[in-house]
Amino acid sequence: MTPSVCVISQPRLFPGLHYLHRMMVANIFVILDTVQFTPRHEENRTKLKTSRGPQWLTVPMHHDSREQLILDTRIDNSQSWQRKAVNTLQNLYSHAPFYDTYAPEIINILNAPQETLVGLDRASWEPSLRHLGIGCEFIYASELPVSGRGPRLLLNICKYLGSSIYLSGAFGREYLDAAMFTTEGVEILFHEYAYPIYPQLFGDFVPFLSYLDMLFNVGLNPADVSAGGRLFSPDGSAVTPKVARAPGIAAL
Repeated sequence: MTPSVCVISQPRLFPGLHYLHRMMVANIFVILDTVQFTPRHEENRTKLKTSRGPQWLTVPMHHDSREQLILDTRIDNSQSWQRKAVNTLQNLYSHAPFYDTYAPEIINILNAPQETLVGLDRASWEPSLRHLGIGCEFIYASELPVSGRGPRLLLNICKYLGSSIYLSGAFGREYLDAAMFTTEGVEILFHEYAYPIYPQLFGDFVPFLSYLDMLFNVGLNPADVSAGGRLFSPDGSAVTPKVARAPGIAAL
């Protein structure tokens, strides 16, 4: 039987290549919308490149309490954030080789009526899913009858969905107990990512930007995005899982 790989993560706005690569590996991607919204994380902002270095493009949110969940977070549409966001993209990327090709779709996403953080984040992924041939199933954690906190919640989600592999980010090594997962039939793999170097505007290469930077400069190519990804078992050995993949995506 082919292993089923599950990724569980908070949503991101126009995410980076490392985030998209985990989608390319996953069979199931669980959008973790049942945890607290953190304004200084990347749920409502994304990093772009300027002549002065990286800069955040931020969408304002209503933030009523520290306990507010991602699923309950709404966009503050009283602010003119859409016009500012579009102007920022035009100012930074209008001279990029592929800006005229791909900017209209991105601008349409920004200008489309949106009320919720999760709705905007999910819409921001669509161009990258198509360009990279990503075919994983997306599920919202809020739709699952699963309880627990921290690692126990992650394990319970994997078990409920029948996933045999949980793909964690590299920082998962600091708080995940691999033995707890394997005892209950779920293998942990850790994802690491080295950004592929490509031509950018404004001087030397800067990694960990929004996928928009690569899209506007060179386009999104599955082979290029896959090249930076590596998977490791808890003992540090490299792993190449045999997973179901979307058409057109080569094995890692």
